[in-house]
Amino acid sequence: MSTHPDRPTSDSSPQSDQQRSELSELRRSLSIKQDYVRDEDPELFEEIGTFLQVSATLHDGSVASRVQSKLRELKRGNKMRAHRNVDDPEDAFADDCDGCEHYGVNCPMLNRYSVTKTISRVIEEAESDDEVIEKLTDIAIENNCHVVLDELDDCQDSYAELLERGYELKTRAVEAISGSADGSGSETGVTATFDEPSPEDERRVEETIEHVMSDEEDDQ
Repeated sequence: MSTHPDRPTSDSSPQSDQQRSELSELRRSLSIKQDYVRDEDPELFEEIGTFLQVSATLHDGSVASRVQSKLRELKRGNKMRAHRNVDDPEDAFADDCDGCEHYGVNCPMLNRYSVTKTISRVIEEAESDDEVIEKLTDIAIENNCHVVLDELDDCQDSYAELLERGYELKTRAVEAISGSADGSGSETGVTATFDEPSPEDERRVEETIEHVMSDEEDDQ
């Protein structure tokens, strides 16, 4: 079996299912906090809204969808194999595939029956994104497909980047709400570290939100 020299094996792939669960919890927390920073920090309110919108595109099954979409993109307008209607066999391939050992010959990821059937079976039967990543990584390495490997890397990087951004926003939201609750606002002199808030900060914010919501219900 051929291997890609710069790629880790599937055993070292990040735990995307765990990351997705963590991202889901972050989205829930930020959704609660967003309305309570609207007046205190309108810019933060907008940033949280953007984050929630962008992060909604990552969901269970999104890895398989992205890989399928990428393969369709490669196939669009390209036979991905040498044929008589082109003077240069490479003209039958997508530019993204330049450098592949199959470039200008025949793409096994799209044209070899056993490979395409295996890809379809993995996508249909996999019970998690982790399993999709693991098995498609093996297939892509075996067939030296750097395009699919890059797409899988991008999927994993997307989770990591969104988690980092989400925790940054969560820290700022905690500070904004805490400052508003004690009347100090931005004059507290607290500097955001963009780390996950401490349990004490989290509890304080949740108690503040619960108190505000209770007051709003009493006023109705």
